Amino acid sequence: MHGGTWLSHKNAKWMTASIISFVISLYAVTMRTESYFVDEERAYELKATLDMKHRVAELLWGGVLLLLLCLTVKERIDGAVEGTRDVVGRISQNFANGKGGDGLAKKKCS
Repeated sequence: MHGGTWLSHKNAKWMTASIISFVISLYAVTMRTESYFVDEERAYELKATLDMKHRVAELLWGGVLLLLLCLTVKERIDGAVEGTRDVVGRISQNFANGKGGDGLAKKKCS
């Protein structure tokens, strides 16, 4: 749990993603298992369709999970950049106001 709450935005997003992943996995396993029971010589199209369905489900949902992961990483990077920008802005303001770099060093010299 993030932040100690079940209903936070991040928890809801990842809980939903994990529930959907579980359902997609069950669907893919079902399609794959059914494909094993189909005789390839008698019903090749059915076997190919079942194989394709589970493969497409796995690939599409894997792409969605990758997108969610990339967006989460981007959010973290944006937060770090914003924090760095704030610190650099404060340091620039201190130099512009004539306070210089380290206030402690000036106090020691005085």
